[in-house]
Amino acid sequence: MIKHFLFILALSITFIGTSQTTEDVFASGDHDFFWLGIDYSHVSLVGDFSEFAEAGNRSAVQVQKTYFPKWNYLLISEPDKYDVRGMLRKSNMQNSIEMIMKKNANASADDMETYDAPSFSEEDIIAYCKEYESTGKTGIGFVFIAESMNKLTLEGIYHLVAINLSTNEVLMQERVVGKPMGIGLRNYWAGSVYSVIKQIKKTEYLAWKRKYTGKK
Repeated sequence: MIKHFLFILALSITFIGTSQTTEDVFASGDHDFFWLGIDYSHVSLVGDFSEFAEAGNRSAVQVQKTYFPKWNYLLISEPDKYDVRGMLRKSNMQNSIEMIMKKNANASADDMETYDAPSFSEEDIIAYCKEYESTGKTGIGFVFIAESMNKLTLEGIYHLVAINLSTNEVLMQERVVGKPMGIGLRNYWAGSVYSVIKQIKKTEYLAWKRKYTGKK
C-alpha cells in the first residue's frame, strides 16, 4: 500500500514538473525559466554577405563560425543592453545556451546565402524545436529562432519561441522584425536583435500576454 502511494506521488511530481501551459510562459514565479540563445541553424543570409563595408570579406562559413557565437555571447556579456530578462519579465531566468551553440556550430552553411527570403510557418518552428537535444533541465525555455538577416530589405527576422524543456512542445511562438544598426558586421546585425528585444519589452510582451491569457 505504501509502495503504491509512493509510486503515485512520484508520478504526480513528474507530471507537475513536465506539464507546462501557455499561461505559464507569462507567469513570474513558481517555474524555472531558461534563456536558450539565438538559433541560427536555419537562418538565411539574404543578399551578398561576401562583402560588408568595414567588415571586409565574409563567407557564410565565417559568419557561422565567428559571428553566431559572438551574437549569442553578446546577450550574456551585455545583459543591461540586451535585456532579455526585462523583455520577458523574468528576473529569475537562467542562461543555458550550450545546446543552441552546439546546434549552430553543427549547422550546414552550404545553403545559407540566398536571394530568396524564407517565411517560417508555425509547423516549421515546431519541427525545428523537435530537433533540440535535451538540456537536462525542466521548466520553460525561451529561444530566438533566426529566420533571416536580409541585406536587401535591411531587416533581421526572429521568432521568439517558448518551449517545454521536458518535451520540446512549443508553448508560444511569435515573429518579430528588427532593424539592424551599428558599425561592422557584428554590431550591425546585433542591432537587429537589440531592436527586437526593445520592441518586445516595450509593447509586444503585454500584447501577447493579453492574446494568450486574456490578462493585462
